[in-house]
Amino acid sequence: MPDLTFISDLHLGPRSAAVEPHFLSLLDELAGRVRAGRPQRLYVLGDLFAFWLERPRLARRLHARALEAIAGLVRAGCPVGVLDGNRDFGYGRVLSEATGAEPLGERLVAEAGGGKVLLTHGDELLTADRRYQLFKRVVRSLPARAAARWLPEALVLWAVGRLEGVSRHEKAAKPPAVMEPDLAEAARLAAAAGAGTLVCGHTHRPGEARIPVAGGELRMFVLGGWTSDGGTILEWPAGGEPRLAVWPRAGSGRG
Repeated sequence: MPDLTFISDLHLGPRSAAVEPHFLSLLDELAGRVRAGRPQRLYVLGDLFAFWLERPRLARRLHARALEAIAGLVRAGCPVGVLDGNRDFGYGRVLSEATGAEPLGERLVAEAGGGKVLLTHGDELLTADRRYQLFKRVVRSLPARAAARWLPEALVLWAVGRLEGVSRHEKAAKPPAVMEPDLAEAARLAAAAGAGTLVCGHTHRPGEARIPVAGGELRMFVLGGWTSDGGTILEWPAGGEPRLAVWPRAGSGRG
């Protein structure tokens, strides 16, 4: 079994140039472990990029360095899976052909620690944020996706910029309680998947919770968002226990 690493909420793009070196240093570390004979697997639980469009030329122009780094990690022998986030979604052939990474959709049930682990971005757990849940249904509708794929590039980028501005304004105005995950919904989704552990991101508030459920408890890990200082990762070594950690590590000199 490989060691597993989970990350989310890097929001790579023109406004997050200072984050990219930390991401690249993590990929270098994982590739080095593979070369040393330690199998690895990386899961990105959404919002790898500030936004994603299934348009190959645009994707390469905006994200060339990150895409090539992911491709290099895959070539080194570390499988990479990427889930949809709230900012980047609809991953498909463009991502897989550019990097060799596997698009995983909105949720995945993985195996770790001898049990099932539910992986998701986490935005669906904010059930109190009804305005966002409605917005999500609209922007992920078939007409919206078709428009993003076929409208002129300049128009699509303008629309993305407008949506990002609205999102920042809305988020700043929301009461903190709206941004808290619904633990009952987390337990429901995990039970439906037969999972004893749930890993997500989205809130940018890293932590671990143990949620009482019928017959035991659900272990829930929330990943943090990345900044110019680095980010939060979840490491789950083969045969070991999962643990949240900070990247870059203190004193590592990376990034």
